[in-house]
Amino acid sequence: IILFIKIAREFGMKTLSILCLLFFSILLLAQNNPPKVTSHNHLKLIGSWIFESMTTITQAKREEIKIVYKDKNNVESLSFFESGSISFKVINDGIEKNGKGVWYSEENHLTIIVDSDTTYGTYQIQDSLLTIVTKTVESDKYYGYNTILNYKFQK
Repeated sequence: IILFIKIAREFGMKTLSILCLLFFSILLLAQNNPPKVTSHNHLKLIGSWIFESMTTITQAKREEIKIVYKDKNNVESLSFFESGSISFKVINDGIEKNGKGVWYSEENHLTIIVDSDTTYGTYQIQDSLLTIVTKTVESDKYYGYNTILNYKFQK
């Protein structure tokens, strides 16, 4: 109130009226457009996940479906950390690979960056099962394909 009185004395009532109108307009606008509440669904990703299966659907002239299940030659674990880092351990056809990267999630979209590889996909968590779906668009050299990865939460 003291600020308004000082403004009225120095600049006049007309300026005070305009400032009051502007102030109340901003207040009204802020009430009609509350800040967007973000979902904390990504927090469900935090923890360790064990590979269960991978389904690859290739959109060739004749659709091809290939399914790989967890076995002694195909083992993988992913660990998502609250800091935004991710670590993985993979044995694929007997070849072992470990690594670290970063991850980011917005709504049901997931981005994982490891070295120079970036994976974009969508994810869903139901019960203790994490499903990640990635899509690769057809190019001049390759058919397009979808990959569906299933992981089970490790307790």
